[in-house]
Amino acid sequence: MQITKEMKMADAIHSNYLLLPVINRLEIQLGFQDKSIEKVCVEQNVDVEFFLTIINAFLGSDNKLSKQLQSHSVKEVVSYLLKTHSYYLERIIPEIENRINLLIQYSQLSKEEFLLVKNFFEEYEKELYAHIALEEEHVYPYILEIADSYHKKSLSQALENKINIYPITSYEKEHSDIEAKLFDLKNILIKYLPAPKDSHIRNRVLTELYTLEQDLSDHARIENMVLVPKITEMEAALLALKK
Repeated sequence: MQITKEMKMADAIHSNYLLLPVINRLEIQLGFQDKSIEKVCVEQNVDVEFFLTIINAFLGSDNKLSKQLQSHSVKEVVSYLLKTHSYYLERIIPEIENRINLLIQYSQLSKEEFLLVKNFFEEYEKELYAHIALEEEHVYPYILEIADSYHKKSLSQALENKINIYPITSYEKEHSDIEAKLFDLKNILIKYLPAPKDSHIRNRVLTELYTLEQDLSDHARIENMVLVPKITEMEAALLALKK
């Protein structure tokens, strides 16, 4: 289903409730009555075309949407991805951690099982935080520096060295490690833990982990299908300036 600017914002949410956190990240607040997406975006000072591109990219994975995202500025895409990081760190991970603590509390786990779940989640949490720190401290600043230099059509020696040593493609494999760890955590909860007193708690944990997994996948898709090819082209164009 393609979301258009003429649609009511409420209808877009009804079509897929998982859009709610995405809409919030784009700084759209609920309470918009029966207004269209275009009207809500105008009133809340949000670029309607970027809003539609992100929402439709979230709902589908075709190449056309990736090309639409590539038409937006690098700064705009990075800003959205940074808001996604904040959502993970401030909301999702703490909520999952609280639910896992409840699951442990209401499950009859041996000491080994208790430590398996606790340590595995803490390890995953640590890796996710490290991944986010890498992107925010190194990858995104590098991306913005490349875009800025590309538009200025100038390449410093320092940036040329960065391109040659750590081009954008060198960061691409980072997501697969995070995804594998999350899959392993789900597997432990599904296959190896004894039934808790309240199975609803485990189901809630798994539901949130699956939701996080999907969100991380969409996040990675935007980076790998939009930013990586766009920055790769810019890197090549900048290096060509020295030839």
